[in-house]
Amino acid sequence: MSVVGFDLGNESCVVAVARQRGIDVVLNDESKRETPALVCFGDKQRFLGTAGAATSMMNPKNTISQIKRLIGCPFSDPELQQDLKALPFSVTEGPDGFPLINARYLGETKSFTPTQVMGIVFSNMKTIAEKNLNAAVVDCCIWVPIYFTDLQRIAVMDAATIAGLHPLRLMHETIATALAYGIYKTDLPENEQLNVAFIDIGHASMQVCSEAQCPLVQYITRELLTCLIMEHVMRFASPE
Repeated sequence: MSVVGFDLGNESCVVAVARQRGIDVVLNDESKRETPALVCFGDKQRFLGTAGAATSMMNPKNTISQIKRLIGCPFSDPELQQDLKALPFSVTEGPDGFPLINARYLGETKSFTPTQVMGIVFSNMKTIAEKNLNAAVVDCCIWVPIYFTDLQRIAVMDAATIAGLHPLRLMHETIATALAYGIYKTDLPENEQLNVAFIDIGHASMQVCSEAQCPLVQYITRELLTCLIMEHVMRFASPE
């Protein structure tokens, strides 16, 4: 079975699978290709994705969103402290110096780590993929911002593990943009070099590839693109 790709954004998520000689962005239960990246905790149950977004207006203090701003960041981080001012839910410092998210769930006040909440989001994405494929999903590839630190990347991997996923690779969002540009492009020059810049404009940040971050930025040839794609395919296919 094809490896599933998860693009976990700050505001919404996208699930894609490789099938029928192409990349198919699958639909969720509401027949939409984007699913809100949030969890809404209620007195009797939790609401995920679109259902959580519909409930969030009535329960903003228990609707956890913007997880990518929190995961893997020390509570004392100045940028995180600035972000917390705009969040409607309660975030406190945990005993390990990292954020704890506080919410009312099942009639009690409970604390969750950002990794746990992202794990819930991943479980929703996993369910969407399994419904579309009619098969269990374990292996996956996850898109992360190029500026994520090692701590943030490890936290994302841990969140995927909580959801029962096995991440084969974390891929920079800018690299994913470059591959999406070139995989199906048929008019790339055979010998001449083509200068291309890749810009990823997200809900919370904008990323621009530089030569050091992405070799495809300065020069793209058909041979280079083919080699890069085959490298990723072989890594996915090779046994552990």
